[in-house]
Amino acid sequence: MGEPKNTTGLENSNFLFRFRSAEALLNDDPANGGFEEIERQTIYFAQPETLNDPMEGITDAFWDGDAVLWENLFRHYALSLLWYTSGWLVFDAEEISEAKVGAALTTESLPTDAVRDHYHEFVSGFCSEIRSKELAGVLGQRTVPLRRERLVSLLSLVHGSALHHLFKVLHRHGMYPSELPTHVVPADQVRLFVDAWEALVREPPTEEMPVEHVLEIVGRTMNRVNHQLELGMLSRADDKDRARKWIALLARFPDAYVDAFLSDLHFPPWRVACFSRRCVNASMWGTYGHEHRGAALVFRTHQYDEKRFFRLQGMAGQGSQGHELEVRPVRYRDRPPPLDSFLEIGVLPRAKLEATWMKSEAGVPSTRLAEIADTDAWRKAHWKKAFERATWKHPDWKHEDELRLIVSSVFRGDPAPAPLTYDFQQLEGIVFGMRMKTEDKLRIAQVVEKKCRTEGRSDFRFFQAHYSAQRGEMEVDELTLLEFKV
Repeated sequence: MGEPKNTTGLENSNFLFRFRSAEALLNDDPANGGFEEIERQTIYFAQPETLNDPMEGITDAFWDGDAVLWENLFRHYALSLLWYTSGWLVFDAEEISEAKVGAALTTESLPTDAVRDHYHEFVSGFCSEIRSKELAGVLGQRTVPLRRERLVSLLSLVHGSALHHLFKVLHRHGMYPSELPTHVVPADQVRLFVDAWEALVREPPTEEMPVEHVLEIVGRTMNRVNHQLELGMLSRADDKDRARKWIALLARFPDAYVDAFLSDLHFPPWRVACFSRRCVNASMWGTYGHEHRGAALVFRTHQYDEKRFFRLQGMAGQGSQGHELEVRPVRYRDRPPPLDSFLEIGVLPRAKLEATWMKSEAGVPSTRLAEIADTDAWRKAHWKKAFERATWKHPDWKHEDELRLIVSSVFRGDPAPAPLTYDFQQLEGIVFGMRMKTEDKLRIAQVVEKKCRTEGRSDFRFFQAHYSAQRGEMEVDELTLLEFKV
């Protein structure tokens, strides 16, 4: 018979485990990862782009619109290009990353009437040259929606025309010393390119692959060729900062616009705190527990109906009582959740959404406007998609058995720029890692003892992680002799 398995109660689904280094828990040196998290009772919520998974928050976004929506996209692309170029002209070469695309802008956001006049002059010439109404009509009738790669390819085809007309306007009004010589793809060739996509749909290839995947491969191949050419130009440039600045405007803007559309137009900013359902996975300790030299904090949650919650204070827009955050399990799946990009533009007020996207210049409504007529139902479904986007990961991460707390708000501001705080009663205990130094354990015990005496608490629990050779797995024992009398 094997060694009896220890029962500590930590298998209870009411607990959250958060792996931390000793420095993060004890030290006051933020530059070196020290945040005094036990003393301050804080939990840091990270922005998705800072996490170790580059696929955080991405969706399987697609653009499925009628002629109204597609023509508005070309107009919006021109608006974003104008805004970006205003920064591009001002910033030095080494600062070009600070120029913003401004995907959430509308024409009302432009600073002056003169700038709005320049925009209308620019967009009129641009849309006329690419024959945007005709092109939008074709796109509005295509069989398969466009996903990211094909949208970038399409915008890359019309980008030269956009730059040509933009700099013509800038030069005419004395804001740039010359027009910009760019390669302009004729409207007929753009139309042929779009028609070729539909031809592939009508005559599917013989490979055992959905035609939509084939279309994305075609778009991705075109985009990757362009990226390789850009790298070649950069490698041969003497002044690489200046070359990067020109490449950002001439070649990379279509990519940047689509990325900004996806990050800025659908949902407001969000942050996440990551936990695990278990604390006996050696890989998790090695990755997040400072190579087993750290500890795992054990947090209590409480249940309402079928859901679990955790209360935190300090979230933007919430009062001193804090806010109950739902504990959300991560769903492990091969592909991100789908997102209907035109239908999920959620950051604009309803009036701006209709004026900018859902109606033509002449006031003709998009056929898709009716799908968001029931605002309450649309909003409920929209927020469900927001959380789906924030709680999926590829099965490669399944060993983490992750649970998440997510903060977001209806406002555009950062929902949690500073760490949030919890009540000390919510901290059930602490698990020491197998390699944690004795002096670090003692320091933690001293901080906890002080807090327990202040709050009159005698039920705080300490645990030790170890490897059981008999069972061939990691285990946790409770340190029952390490207790405080209050």
